[in-house]
Amino acid sequence: MTKKQKESFAKKVAKAVQKLAPEYGIEVCSPVIAQCILESGWGGSELAKKYNNYFGIKAGTSWKGKSVSLETEEEFEPGTVVTVTDAFRVYDSLEDGIKGYFDLISRPRYENLKGVKDPETYIRLIKQDGYATSSDYVDALLRVIKENDLTRFDPEEPVAVEETVTAEDAIVIATEKEDVVTIAPEPVIDIVPTKTADDYLAVWRSWVGYNEADGSYQRIIDIYNSHFPRARGYAVKYSDEWCDTTVSAAAIKAGMVDLIGTECGCEEHVKIFKAKGIWIEDGGITPKPGDIILFSWRRDSQPNDSYSDHIGVVAAVKNGIITTIEGNKNESVGYRSIPVGWGYIRGFARPKYGGAQSEAVQEVGGNTLGGVTTSSGSGTLGKNPKWVGVVTANLLNVRTWAGVSYPNIKSYPLLKLGATVEVCDSLTANDGTSWYYVRIAGQGYGFVSSTYISKS
Repeated sequence: MTKKQKESFAKKVAKAVQKLAPEYGIEVCSPVIAQCILESGWGGSELAKKYNNYFGIKAGTSWKGKSVSLETEEEFEPGTVVTVTDAFRVYDSLEDGIKGYFDLISRPRYENLKGVKDPETYIRLIKQDGYATSSDYVDALLRVIKENDLTRFDPEEPVAVEETVTAEDAIVIATEKEDVVTIAPEPVIDIVPTKTADDYLAVWRSWVGYNEADGSYQRIIDIYNSHFPRARGYAVKYSDEWCDTTVSAAAIKAGMVDLIGTECGCEEHVKIFKAKGIWIEDGGITPKPGDIILFSWRRDSQPNDSYSDHIGVVAAVKNGIITTIEGNKNESVGYRSIPVGWGYIRGFARPKYGGAQSEAVQEVGGNTLGGVTTSSGSGTLGKNPKWVGVVTANLLNVRTWAGVSYPNIKSYPLLKLGATVEVCDSLTANDGTSWYYVRIAGQGYGFVSSTYISKS
């Protein structure tokens, strides 16, 4: 095929791809055009010429249209190519065949392709999603794009600054019939969008409820893996812990990688925060919404400079209560409410957001932050003993916060039958259960179920 013929074919394919891609949420065209070229041999394969299948799309059991059986090569194991006979879809035209491709990638397994604007990222993701078996697939497509300058068919990014003629430079045109004054538009002002804490938190709030049970959390991991270069070159697996992956994916989604960085390991992310000059080595401060919060479960009192085990973002601060949103909290994205200065807080990172960073934000649920309310209704925990209680259970868990999902405190994790505590306050947890905030042995504080405490 001559260079001119190749150019003609590329333009014909590009026209159809550019027309259909936006309808399916695909924001980059060059990888799709490259796939069409590679899979069809520039439209010269039997499957393409006779059956308008330019992407090697197999029929499968769900396909109700016409099909044809042909031999094809597969590389199920790297380096081992085998020839098999398989059924392929038959289409009526080139555009129909390209539409068939977009219909195929509209399946849930290819959901991570939507919104991707970088050609290489798109190619790596679709290979990862199982579209092709060839071990050389990514490199081959990248070569096709480069050698044929296919990125010229990609949507152009909006231009931030546009030079225009000012009013003083405008051309005034007068005719004999009428006075026509042509003045150029006002100069376009270069306004750089401000990246605010609210923008970052908006991404987090949109993900609350994503979980492992229904697989929705995989969207977060897919976003993380779509960004290059990846931290330490590692692609996060669905089986990995994903709390810090969520922090990074939210930064990618919000366009704030420059402010927050990307990592999938909490302690490694602390190093990035330090390098950016945004790390606050003090878990006892009152944070601001948008601050990144690090936890260490290895120490339950301040100062806590132990190894970082978990990470999230501060969503709200009110009356001494911090409400966070965290990925991989009980295998989902969810809220947590904790007191300012909670012993398990490792420290904070404060990204250099644009605009003012609020001291407090909206309430998150129920009548108070996180749906947790104290007996006084103020959201502030009292530390002065009100009465003495006795444990009525054989062994009673003392937890770091009100709710059975929270870990036991380290200093007094369990109380035996008959042990006495000083009850300082009471709370209603998110699940509606009642808890006491108690002082133990005159020094340690924790939360116990009110069901197993009676007045002395």
